[in-house]
Amino acid sequence: MNIELVHEGKKYNVESTVLTQYSDGVLITPVVCNDKMIQYCSEASMSYTDSYGKLRSFHLESISPIDFSGSLFHVAQGSETVKITNNRKAERYKIQRIAHARVGNKIEQKVLVNDLSMRGISLIVGKSSKAYEIGDDVDLDMIREDGYSHVKISCQVVRKFKIDQFEAVGCQLINVSTVLLDYILGVKKQKEIEKANRMFTKDVV
Repeated sequence: MNIELVHEGKKYNVESTVLTQYSDGVLITPVVCNDKMIQYCSEASMSYTDSYGKLRSFHLESISPIDFSGSLFHVAQGSETVKITNNRKAERYKIQRIAHARVGNKIEQKVLVNDLSMRGISLIVGKSSKAYEIGDDVDLDMIREDGYSHVKISCQVVRKFKIDQFEAVGCQLINVSTVLLDYILGVKKQKEIEKANRMFTKDVV
């Protein structure tokens, strides 16, 4: 496992090994700079290749020493970083929420909101795909996770594609309301919490 960090004003690239999950982070072998075990470090990054051959990267908020069973080790805390490679150039959040969609003056239809970002949204429309053409304006009434409150979304169809075997459309958001913005930020925060809670729970080396 490789760790890049700044210690006493200098950049270092050191090796360490994850031993086990510990509290909100992981217990790692001592991190040493200039033959000395560091006392504390913030704003570091770490990467390693998991058992599937995938390179995983983490932003570390802290690396601090701990006496564990009579021996000194370090505890690293942080969260995994994910490279965004989709066309929206904004992080997508998979939500899979039921919504009622109306395209122009057409009959309202039930769709599944697959994911959304600050810029766009994808809808699984199934057999109703012919009702959606590129350039169409779509009004959505999405049911929130509590099953009672709703979020109104206005968007425009920009592409048609498939998600697995299901017909889907990708839309660009129009006039993002404060309610929608608060919802997206809430989803983002929840995803970050979930990611932090499962940090290193798999593929610990």
